[in-house]
Amino acid sequence: MLKTKLNEGGIASIFASAAIVVALVLVISAAWCFSPAGWCSSTDEKTPGTGDTNIGIESGQTAPDFTLTDIDGNTLNLSDHRDHVVIMDLMATWCGPCITEMGHLRQIYNNYSASEVVIMSIDVDPTESDEMIRQFKTNYGDDWIFASSPDVGITYEAFYIPTMYIIDQQGRIAYKKVGVTSASTLASEIDKLL
Repeated sequence: MLKTKLNEGGIASIFASAAIVVALVLVISAAWCFSPAGWCSSTDEKTPGTGDTNIGIESGQTAPDFTLTDIDGNTLNLSDHRDHVVIMDLMATWCGPCITEMGHLRQIYNNYSASEVVIMSIDVDPTESDEMIRQFKTNYGDDWIFASSPDVGITYEAFYIPTMYIIDQQGRIAYKKVGVTSASTLASEIDKLL
């Protein structure tokens, strides 16, 4: 049976299928490679005004700066919060674990001074409006920064949410976790930096 199928063009069909798969893998790899978050993207860029060349999203690297507008219309840069520990929570309003995370962030917000710790919950879903985020903040959050930025989600590779970053007072990534982070873990990581 195998010999008959191979003689009837089976080998050609197998090679054609394999060629299509290889071509798709190459196209997807090239697209990812040259995307801003891709593995071929340069991390040797300097953050303007810092002279820093170790920019990236891994522990010890300087967190990529960004500018965004929060849900109250205020423009902010990550670099505006140097001299603070920054908790950056990448989330979406429909995400059940993100709702759980809000309780942990509320504990941190209530236990640390705003002069020491800044919390940013950044919605990475491009379909969600500021009004949806505002309602989420009313239901689950507190009085910390809420904003929307799918671009920040791409830059920080928030492929799964919640994704949590803790950034130290010099702008370096001190902690990174995908998934829910307990309040005790957050507090422990913050205490290492204060």
